[in-house]
Amino acid sequence: MFDGSWAGWGLMQSGISAGAGLLGVVIGGLVTAHSQKSERRNARIREQLHDFYSPLLGIREEIRAKSEMRTKIHSAAGIAWQKQVQIHNRFVPDDVKARFDKVLDYSNEQLEKELVPLYRKMLDLYLTNKWLAERSTLGFNYELVEFVEFWNRYYAGSLPLEVLGEMQHTEAKLQPFYKDLQDSFDKLSKNLRE
Repeated sequence: MFDGSWAGWGLMQSGISAGAGLLGVVIGGLVTAHSQKSERRNARIREQLHDFYSPLLGIREEIRAKSEMRTKIHSAAGIAWQKQVQIHNRFVPDDVKARFDKVLDYSNEQLEKELVPLYRKMLDLYLTNKWLAERSTLGFNYELVEFVEFWNRYYAGSLPLEVLGEMQHTEAKLQPFYKDLQDSFDKLSKNLRE
């Protein structure tokens, strides 16, 4: 122990210095480990947002915008058609009918060539990057596959429209999935900001 001599005093100072240095290394290591853990967590969240949630929500928004536009146009076309029926006393000329038929033709073509491929793209992205999904999002695998498979069968000619109608195949089945995507995106974005 300390005997009061200068040698003992020097030894004690060396011990204190070494202990302080060791304590500094330990604290620095803990701070670094915590910082690296936070950075890994943030990198994972950025990856989830960039490679999974943002693209899926982007596809969803494109589908929604086109579907809502189609609904607005069909509604306006229905009103305009009724006016044509009144103007022409129920005998609408063929050229007028043809113009109105184009509204439905465009919508049908858009469904087959734009919207259904967007659903397929959504499914592909979901299946490819599923490892980035939050646990709550993983529960929607079946609904998404089923929804796309109905359209695949329909456009392959192996599912009559009447069967499609009987099975009540609507996008409403995907609404909980869409809500989960948005909720997860919001939660992850908030976690990243914090």
